[in-house]
Amino acid sequence: MKFSGKIYLYFIILLTCSTIITIAGIYGFQQLEPAIKLLNSSNTQSLYYAEQMLTSISAKKNLKQFEKNLHLAGENVTEDGERNVLDQIALEYLPAFEGNKIFEEQTINDIAELAKINRLAMEQAGAKAKRQQAVGIWIIIFPSVFIWIIGLAFLKRLDRIFIKPVQELNDVVFEYNKGNHMRRCPSVTASKDLQKLYDGINTILDDK
Repeated sequence: MKFSGKIYLYFIILLTCSTIITIAGIYGFQQLEPAIKLLNSSNTQSLYYAEQMLTSISAKKNLKQFEKNLHLAGENVTEDGERNVLDQIALEYLPAFEGNKIFEEQTINDIAELAKINRLAMEQAGAKAKRQQAVGIWIIIFPSVFIWIIGLAFLKRLDRIFIKPVQELNDVVFEYNKGNHMRRCPSVTASKDLQKLYDGINTILDDK
């Protein structure tokens, strides 16, 4: 493999690795979605329990079913404020089932508050996750794009001031060894040091 070919290969490997890392990072952020679904699942269960309690107390029947859903809701607490609301419901529901209108109204309001807390949590979790996912993806993409731009710019400059001049020098020596004694290095190159080398090689070839 030619020298220039090796340089290009190294840069391609570097940029490919950068791209792979970027893709892996994006994939990682996309895995936030299952976690969001799991959280939403808990909120959905709490909403279901709240709905069942509301149905039971509105019809003033099936006290055992109400207590069952209240217990399940207590084991499914995931949000701030849920525990306080559930404790309040626990204090109020028996008088409500006995026909006390004040406690019935308060219990219904507390159940509605429980549902509101979980609906709001679902909305906030979804919005927050989307923002974090978008920001995270851009944080990963930007360095990769920056590396690509810098890498390509550096490779272009390296090609102009080093790779092509060295390849030219190699071609001149190769042609001379094949019998082409008229081939010479260019009189102008991008590098002063390489220009001195060119001039030295041309002088040596002219003296032969």
